[in-house]
Amino acid sequence: MSIRVVCVGTGLVGQQGIMAVLDHPDTELVAVVVHSDDKVGRDAGELVGRPPIGLVAIQSLEEALALEPAVVAYFNTTHGRLKATIEEFAMILASGANIVTTSVGALINPAGARPDVLAKLNAACQEGGTTLFSTGIDPGVFSDFMPIVLSGCGRRIDGIRIFEMATYESGQQSDMVAFEQVGFGLPTNTVTPLVHPDGLRVTWGNAISMMAEQLGVTLDEIAVSHEMLPSPETFEYQGRVIEQGTIAGMRFEIAGMKDGKNLISVAHVTRARHDLAPNWPRPLRGDGYRIIIEGEPRLDCELEFSSETGGHLTGGWAITAMRAINAIPSVVAAEPGVKSVFDLPVITGRGRFG
Repeated sequence: MSIRVVCVGTGLVGQQGIMAVLDHPDTELVAVVVHSDDKVGRDAGELVGRPPIGLVAIQSLEEALALEPAVVAYFNTTHGRLKATIEEFAMILASGANIVTTSVGALINPAGARPDVLAKLNAACQEGGTTLFSTGIDPGVFSDFMPIVLSGCGRRIDGIRIFEMATYESGQQSDMVAFEQVGFGLPTNTVTPLVHPDGLRVTWGNAISMMAEQLGVTLDEIAVSHEMLPSPETFEYQGRVIEQGTIAGMRFEIAGMKDGKNLISVAHVTRARHDLAPNWPRPLRGDGYRIIIEGEPRLDCELEFSSETGGHLTGGWAITAMRAINAIPSVVAAEPGVKSVFDLPVITGRGRFG
C-alpha cells in the first residue's frame, strides 16, 4: 500500500520534494498546500514544471489533514513565522500524521532544540503516535551524517573540517542566493542574516554538537566568525554589477571548541569568481562539499554534484528534499518522538532505480 503524503510549500526545495513523491512507487501525493494566493487552484504538476496531474493546490492545512495522510513533507519557509511553524507542526503531529521537514534546522539535533519547543512537539508526537524528522543538505547530510560515517575510518582523529565551496554561477535562482542571502554587491560591513552569529550558532552549532556527541566529546563552546571580501574591481555578475570595494566573497565558520582547540568545524566559502580570495579554501574540482578528517589516516573527501535541469545549486535543492522524502518509510515505522538522523535506519535511495 502506498504511503499517503501531503507536501507543504512549492519553493525550490518543495518542488523537488513533490517530484520525488510523484516518482516513487511507494508514495502517493494526496495534497499540495501553498502559501501564495496566486498558486491556489493551480495543478500541482504545473507548479513543478510538469504536465497536469489532476491535483490542484490548496491553502488550508486542515483540509489537507482531513485526507488522513501518513506523512506531511513540510518545505514551507519559516522566515518571520517560526512560532507559527511550530504550532503547525504540533497540530500535524497530534492529528496522526508524521512530519519530514527541511524547514527548521534547529530540530536536526533534537537534544539541542529549545526545551519548551521540544517538549511541545514530543507531546504532540505522543498524542498522535507520530514522528518528526528534520534534515537537509547543510545543515544535514554533509554536516552531520557523512562526517560521522567517515570518522569510522580513523585510528586517531585530530579534527573534522567541513566546507561548502561555491560561486553560485548557475542553478535555479542562484542570483537570488548570491545577492540577497550572501550579500554580493553590498558594503563589506553588512551583516546579512546568513552570517548573524546567533543564526550561525542555532543553525549549524546544533549539528556540530550532535556530531561531537556521536564521537563521545563534550564541547566547551561553539565559536563563530565571518569575513567579507571586498571586490578588487567592478565587474558584471549574473546580469548585475558588483562595484569595486563591495562584497564579492564571503566565508563563515562555526567551530566546536574543546580545551581551546577547534575539533569540529563547518565553513562556507563563497566567491563571485574562482580567481578571487586565492588564500581561502577552494574546491579541488567544482562547487560542492569537502569533508576532511585530520588524523591517522587523513581523509579528504570532496562531493561535487549537479542536476539535469540546472547546475550545482539545483542539485543542492534536490539533495535537500531527497534526504527528507527518502526518509519517509523509516519515519513512518519509527517510535513516536522528535528524531535525529542517528535515531533512524540509514536513509537510502531504495526504489529510486530506473
